[in-house]
Amino acid sequence: MTSSVLPFAYMAACTFLVLSAFRCLAIALSSRLISGDRTGLRTTHPELLDDKGFITKEELLVVRFGDIDSGSLSCNS
Repeated sequence: MTSSVLPFAYMAACTFLVLSAFRCLAIALSSRLISGDRTGLRTTHPELLDDKGFITKEELLVVRFGDIDSGSLSCNS
């Protein structure tokens, strides 16, 4: 008796967990889509600001990490 009920109980528990996970993801995504940014503020990295608090005009070094598996890195200035 127990051996025939156990697979159904296991399947019901797994189904419940998967549906609960999808429900949590749906709630998180819908709240994020409504608010946009998690802070609601426009942020700028402090490294981009000069001494007076304005965005710097100097050229910046840009590093893009492409295919990490091949080990190739490209640096653009």
